[in-house]
Amino acid sequence: MASSSRASPALPLHNLQPSNRNTTSQTPATPNQSPETSAQSEPTYSSMFDRVANARREAGAAFDKFYTDGDVYNHSPKGWPLIAAAHMYFPNCNSHRGFISLTHSILTCYEQKIHCIEDELNEMDFEDDEAEGKPLRSLPFDREQFIARCIQGTAHLPQPLPLKPDEVDATKKRENLSISVGIMLREYFSILHMQHENLKFAHVSRRAHEEHFKSAQYFHGLNNMACAFMRYIDDFVSIEPDQVFQRFEALVLSNSHWVPKFLQTLLRLTPTHPQAPPGTNPATLYNLRRLSLYLRIVLVICSLVLLLTPVSVLYLAEAWPRAAYLGVVAVWSVVFAAVMAVFEARTAHLLVGLTAFFAVLVTFLSNLPGCGGA
Repeated sequence: MASSSRASPALPLHNLQPSNRNTTSQTPATPNQSPETSAQSEPTYSSMFDRVANARREAGAAFDKFYTDGDVYNHSPKGWPLIAAAHMYFPNCNSHRGFISLTHSILTCYEQKIHCIEDELNEMDFEDDEAEGKPLRSLPFDREQFIARCIQGTAHLPQPLPLKPDEVDATKKRENLSISVGIMLREYFSILHMQHENLKFAHVSRRAHEEHFKSAQYFHGLNNMACAFMRYIDDFVSIEPDQVFQRFEALVLSNSHWVPKFLQTLLRLTPTHPQAPPGTNPATLYNLRRLSLYLRIVLVICSLVLLLTPVSVLYLAEAWPRAAYLGVVAVWSVVFAAVMAVFEARTAHLLVGLTAFFAVLVTFLSNLPGCGGA
């Protein structure tokens, strides 16, 4: 059976049109059984599977009882279904609203409500303290009623009380306020922790978002009302775990005609590179797995060069003054810091990486003859 589309998906550059709506599977047919017979005898379970199976049968491909992410993208109707499939299939399109401002508004509303309950409980404590103070030195609720409500399974819910404050028992009032504030605090901190996690997502660049918006408006034909939620550009975040393509958007989203040709030539160096389907613009399809592999190889080589270059200079230089050795360490530490600032957004990790790089160079420098070594 052919490998899953997640193993080698395609990366769109400018248009997000389906690559080929007749994508075929390489799964061999059952012995002594034609693909048509297999497709007709095999029961179907969804409309998407029917559409994929019919497309494979028309293309003369072998019947496969599974369909892939690529099939979902290639056979989804234009509009919201295809936009959702593009979010799933292409990492550089996997962006969504963070609703950060709205979340802060909800948190502020909860803070005000919780503060009102907090202030009311404090006022009740002060009133009890000015009186005999007995409620402050005993259980703040009626034990028998609490056990009875636990048996009924309603102890975690506020009790229905009269609307007139003068007719409400102080003990029941305190208990209801405590239960209500507990419920609100759980919701408040749930949203607060959710917001903390959401802020870890990387923001989408303007260039990538403009490509996404242009595709939704012109290719999919969404009207202004449907595209309205996409106009708050600073609120869009990318949920893709590996943000390597964000660092190379100038390359993969370039308008230069030679960039697609260069990437296609580079990817054809691998014998298993899939060819673009008939009728598809080759400049818009790249094998994401191989492109990601090449980018990682380049990053690894550049990292080695970044470390080996100053070490080689320090090792091969002879009879340099000490200030020159220190200058080499300082200059390459600044270069390393600039590279780290581009690829590492977390300040703590950036500082740790810079300190480790500087420590390696200083340790190597201290072992050189004439610089502290033997």
